[in-house]
Amino acid sequence: MSENLSGRLLIASPYLGDGNFLRSVIFIIRHDPEGAFGLAINRPTENRFRDLVALSTTAGGEPREDDFIYRGGPVEGPLLALHNLAGIGDPCGPVSLDATGEPLGPGESVTGGAKFTIENHPADPFGSMSIDLGNPPAWITGDDDHLRILLHRPDAKVRYIANYSGWGPRQLDEEMRVGGWLVGKPDSDILFGDADQSWELAVRRCGHDILNSMAPGVHFGDPNLN
Repeated sequence: MSENLSGRLLIASPYLGDGNFLRSVIFIIRHDPEGAFGLAINRPTENRFRDLVALSTTAGGEPREDDFIYRGGPVEGPLLALHNLAGIGDPCGPVSLDATGEPLGPGESVTGGAKFTIENHPADPFGSMSIDLGNPPAWITGDDDHLRILLHRPDAKVRYIANYSGWGPRQLDEEMRVGGWLVGKPDSDILFGDADQSWELAVRRCGHDILNSMAPGVHFGDPNLN
């Protein structure tokens, strides 16, 4: 495995021949020697989460308006919620780094520096133990109670996503080698912003990052990136 892409964005390039991923932006949840698992974040459907559950007047206010269900990929899977409400579900983020700042390899871990905190949040009024991973870009959950809670939290950014994108061992690495994907940062406005603009925005930012890496210190102005 050439690079661990967990917590990164995969942006479909024009050279990707698979029609399932045309102009897709995928948030990679896990990438290891056994394969990769991710969720497309820019393919909304007309289905809404509220239509799947019996709304309760005691749930706490009106349901959010942006509860459309997205298609996470061609592989059948459960309904999940990708969101930014800390403490609900599991954190998603960049791979852990060792003391030198390099990504950890398969099977490696860091035992020092992890902070365990007790937090109160709507999913558990008595508090719960969580790990401070340094402001992860998103959290993920498939718990029914969590999904309902998020429906009534308009202050949170949420993507309801059904199905997923999956790759077998070394399959994603090969697609990367032939130029099928660009890799970008999981910015919040791409993860949770206007789905119609996600691919274009991700491509522009990825190109901007490439130019900056080629000429450090040189400013490449683009008012669309502000």
